[in-house]
Amino acid sequence: MSGPVDLAMVGRTMEALIRQDGKPLVLRDAATSQHLTLSPEAAGSPDALLPVFLAAGEAVWREATGKGFALDLAQDPQTLLGFRVRAIGNGPFSAVMLSVMEATAQVARPDMLLINDLDAVWEAAQQRHRSAQHKRPSMGPTP
Repeated sequence: MSGPVDLAMVGRTMEALIRQDGKPLVLRDAATSQHLTLSPEAAGSPDALLPVFLAAGEAVWREATGKGFALDLAQDPQTLLGFRVRAIGNGPFSAVMLSVMEATAQVARPDMLLINDLDAVWEAAQQRHRSAQHKRPSMGPTP
């Protein structure tokens, strides 16, 4: 069993990946439909976009393995999107990062990375996970 993942290292790595990719990081304001371009630093910040990246990555991991990362997210109105990630309670660093990279790859557009699209990754993975649980055969009584 793995222990807590270094949140600062995940944040630095996420920032570096976004910077290396070079595509603009865009957030569409739901109220106005305006696009806001954010810095790579926002991608790695626990009080900016990192909670969204980690939630989408965790959904990908849960779909693949049936387990999550034990994300410690807290509502915080002082943050960019209203949530702050306080800790990643479980999992190897590599699994966390690969899952986040997969979630990001699923929504990447040729000209930008639209953060709002990560919600669709999370929702689709959750739906597939729920469907898979309902389709599992019952073990029934044993002799």
